[in-house]
Amino acid sequence: MTESEKERSEGTNWLGLLSFGFFLALLGTIWVVTPNLTEEVSDFFADFQLKNVTENIIFPAPEHNHPVVYTAATQFCFIFGAFQIVILALRFILNESLNRKTETLSGMVFLFSAGFFLYMLSSEAIGWFSFLAGLIISAGLAIVTSSIVKLLR
Repeated sequence: MTESEKERSEGTNWLGLLSFGFFLALLGTIWVVTPNLTEEVSDFFADFQLKNVTENIIFPAPEHNHPVVYTAATQFCFIFGAFQIVILALRFILNESLNRKTETLSGMVFLFSAGFFLYMLSSEAIGWFSFLAGLIISAGLAIVTSSIVKLLR
């Protein structure tokens, strides 16, 4: 690692702070523009029951579908994922460290894939446990993406 890369990687992560600010603003905006989201989220958490996954494995799952909550979460994932594209472009323009670039890229991959599974859940194409499997797949895709980029550097 060159000296200038060390300085950039150890300095303040201004784009990370920008991303966190956008995260908070987006969360607040979605909360405000989605009708009755507070009640819907409350109903979502109150709806959890223990369900059998297999004969010996029991996990909590919502009893009913909650499309308002799932749609709001889907919108959040897709919008925040799109914003991560902007952050990634800025990281290349500012010549930031490879670690920060791969963190942003893997976060973007996770957000878009999680948004895809949330969309499928809201449209009732998959069930709750398939959604949980989708989140595991999303995390795996993010890790694989980060690893491939770091291997090819």
